[in-house]
Amino acid sequence: MKKLFLLASLLAAVPAHAARYDFGQGAAAVACVMLQSGYTQRQVYDVLDNLDTQIRNSPTPYRQEAQMVEGFNFEARNNHYNCPLRISF
Repeated sequence: MKKLFLLASLLAAVPAHAARYDFGQGAAAVACVMLQSGYTQRQVYDVLDNLDTQIRNSPTPYRQEAQMVEGFNFEARNNHYNCPLRISF
């Protein structure tokens, strides 16, 4: 149930912040907290894959997708101790 709620929260935020680095940072914050809450890395990446599918099937320009990836990796690397999550574009 928590996984479904988290996925719905991430998907609901896509249109509002798709053009900014902070969307990627927010997604990383949620993903790193999921990891700290006991989800496995595989479960977290499954949620991120679902989010990625939604973004890639939307009319989001390449540049904005790259900004989201950069924001995600910045947040995971710099603001969450021991968060091994990274995504590539």
